[in-house]
Amino acid sequence: MKQLLLSISISISFFTFADYSMHKDSKAVIDELVNEYGFKESYVIEVLKDAKKRNEMLVSVANPAEKTKTWDDYKAIFIKKKRIRDGKKFINDNLKTLERAEEEFGVPKEIVTAILGVETDYGRVMGKYRVIDSLTTLGFDDPRRSKFFRSELIQFFILTRENNLDILETKGSYAGAMGYGQFISSSYRAYAIDYDGDEYVDLFNSVDDAIGSIANYLKRHGWKRNGNIVTRSYPNNVRKFFKPDESLSRFLPLSFKENGEDLHFIADDNFYAIARYNISDVYAMAVYYLSEEFKK
Repeated sequence: MKQLLLSISISISFFTFADYSMHKDSKAVIDELVNEYGFKESYVIEVLKDAKKRNEMLVSVANPAEKTKTWDDYKAIFIKKKRIRDGKKFINDNLKTLERAEEEFGVPKEIVTAILGVETDYGRVMGKYRVIDSLTTLGFDDPRRSKFFRSELIQFFILTRENNLDILETKGSYAGAMGYGQFISSSYRAYAIDYDGDEYVDLFNSVDDAIGSIANYLKRHGWKRNGNIVTRSYPNNVRKFFKPDESLSRFLPLSFKENGEDLHFIADDNFYAIARYNISDVYAMAVYYLSEEFKK
């Protein structure tokens, strides 16, 4: 009985009933959706009333792995034999689409596949939370980035209307990222593309759309065809080992401690493009390392 009561107590602490339609910041959201985007006020209020506050999302967004884990720990999560093996199989299974995207956008098939591997384990783990819960919880109760998440909440309303998604059933990550490539609502609307020719952009069920959308996202964020990502460098001798191309706009020094050794790199535009997908140097480095494994 004590164990049952403890379980119930923990569940309640993470799952709180809250009427977000009555939140002090909800009027601005409702007014914008109604006045600027033509939603019915009763519909917006009904959706906000149905949203549930999830305290675990506040905990997760405050302690992301990219900020709390060392490079060795982060690398150990994603550079595993099974993930490498599954990535090579994904490339073989989707080679035609990956090569088409590489030709069109200049993004290598290994990079697109590595992002899918890091983000969702090639579509196996797309998120278990209702996106409406994530975005209302973070949009109204996150002390640091509530403005950003309220903007994403507005984008989510628009996205679900444009793509005929059920706003109360669509699921994603604790931060509201969705589908194979974990696009947030604004990125879904801005960069996701129909790549399988069915005239519908579906990042939840279409591998082709996911591949094309990731490649398009990277291209739009500065990816350079046939460019480098990172180059190993050594203290006090950077220019000896790395001569930046004149076309590059970025020259970023990076340092990581790997198995006790200090490693130094110079990153350029393509590394920066990957890091726009998830603003983290360790994330972009994990994508790079995984992509290199696929070539072996």
